Amino acid sequence: MSAVTSNVSRRAFVGGAMAATAGMTLTGVSGCSGNQGAQGSAAKEEAKATFVFKNGVIQTLVAEDDVAEAVAIAGEDIVYVGDNEGVEEFVGDDTKVIDLEGKFLCPGLMDGHLHGPQPYYEQMFQISIPDGCMDNEEYLRIIREFVEAHPDDEVYYGGAFMQNAYLQPDGSNPGPQASDLDAICADKPIMIRDVSHHAYWVNSKALEIAGITAETEDPDGGVIARDADGNPSGLLTDAAKNMVTKKIEVPYTVENMQAAYEEFQKYCHSVGITGLTNINLKGEEMIHAEALHNMDEAGDLHLRQRFLVWGTPGDGYDEVKELLDAVKEYDSDMFTTGTVKIVYDGVTEGATAVMLEPYSPAAGKGDNWYATSDWDKDNFNQLVSDLDKEGYQVHIHAIGDGAVHDSLDAYEKAREDNGGRDARHTMVHVCAITDEDIERAAKLDVISCLQFLWMYNDPLCKLETAFIGEERAMAMYPSKNMLEAGCFISGGSDGAVTPYDKRLEIETGITRNSPFPEEEDTDMTRWPEQGLTAYQMLEIYSKNVAFENYMDDIIGTVEVGKKADLVVFENNLLEIDPTEISDTAVVYTISNGDIVYEG
Repeated sequence: MSAVTSNVSRRAFVGGAMAATAGMTLTGVSGCSGNQGAQGSAAKEEAKATFVFKNGVIQTLVAEDDVAEAVAIAGEDIVYVGDNEGVEEFVGDDTKVIDLEGKFLCPGLMDGHLHGPQPYYEQMFQISIPDGCMDNEEYLRIIREFVEAHPDDEVYYGGAFMQNAYLQPDGSNPGPQASDLDAICADKPIMIRDVSHHAYWVNSKALEIAGITAETEDPDGGVIARDADGNPSGLLTDAAKNMVTKKIEVPYTVENMQAAYEEFQKYCHSVGITGLTNINLKGEEMIHAEALHNMDEAGDLHLRQRFLVWGTPGDGYDEVKELLDAVKEYDSDMFTTGTVKIVYDGVTEGATAVMLEPYSPAAGKGDNWYATSDWDKDNFNQLVSDLDKEGYQVHIHAIGDGAVHDSLDAYEKAREDNGGRDARHTMVHVCAITDEDIERAAKLDVISCLQFLWMYNDPLCKLETAFIGEERAMAMYPSKNMLEAGCFISGGSDGAVTPYDKRLEIETGITRNSPFPEEEDTDMTRWPEQGLTAYQMLEIYSKNVAFENYMDDIIGTVEVGKKADLVVFENNLLEIDPTEISDTAVVYTISNGDIVYEG
């Protein structure tokens, strides 16, 4: 298969103020299930509707053939799902009736692993490198201009650079250099994150403050990139970057975070997103939580979310419980808590994803490098078991097949220790997984939150291929095998690491090819036999995330009694050519009964 070079990458945020593109008007005739009509009849005594949508193709996601023509909403709730005739009972003098003219309505789209407003915060208050930029000189120009414009700042931070900008013809990758940043500012720390959030490019001042020298050994679960003489060159991955973050605090404020969230929310609505699993920033959980709480209290929060806190290596249950208790004070209908994020390994392109087979020499770690976690296994297993015992959900970052295996070991031990329950524990990414562990994930009822925009042969795939070989790289993301084995799959983007427009992700999950206009007609596929159906992908990015977030009782399907979190598309996503999905316009986004976006 061909490997087309492009500046567009799954780990480059391309959202921002993206405008919805216009699509073709749907003209097919919708159906109406008897079950939905019966539900509608039972609700006729309810108050008249606030909104009525009729003459549409209403995909309820109760079942693939469960399709209606009309929906009525009263306040926050769906009060009718059925045919056009029946919905007239809910039309009153103040009801806004919207004729969909054959357009496609379904549950609001959701993201099971989204880092929230970081790009907006950077664009507004920090160093901001444009999406997809892979040019070192351009990075330095942007950084220099920001430093010169903010001479009083004590710390310079931002992102995101791309490690594949430094890929050499022989497959090696020296990464960015501290000396380049020293030429801009030598007396204050500069820290530039990469798109994956797993690596920092730092200057010599940051290395000095962190105490990182030629004699400093690589920490477990991290790598200090070095020059030919063994001196730190300026690139720190995973646990190595934590040596800097422990010594240098990046300033964040609640006021600025709220402003970033407001812009983030607007973008989400423009692409049909009504809910998410909010990963936020490690160490800044309360800044995020307070900003969202302020929006919620003012009635301005229109993204329903599960808010996570972080467990870090060395933490015991008591330390994590303190954070869980603090954010729980803000629980509401739109903001729920009770989940802990744990990062067990790194990323393949950084040679820090924990593998069952060794990396190739091109990874720069010798002939027998598997990568290691910065978690002590006993500490990791005990924390997972303790959280499970107390009824909390665990959300583990596991990219390598070794990390997946160890995560399943921890979940298996928790079940042995505490007995079975509706835990909804999650592994996120699951890029590499053995056949045996696919079966085990299904047996343990572990949710796998996958990033479908990673599943084609994009530029970053070249690094994965160089580091683990073509056969292993092309065998990543066996999504169809997982579903057929009984695994429960939800969809996340890892945004803003990855674009989080669900139309792009749904298309890629079907085609296993690039969804971008300049690429989708070329062969950039990765294991296309693992492509899923449009209906499966729609479930994965709505109904299944609702389940992951313990919200399936109130959202995720279009049913009477559920909250009205909905999206309307110009075209029927289940019937059009998959390559047209990414171009289909969002017409309306409805959150909690309110129209929050109109295209």
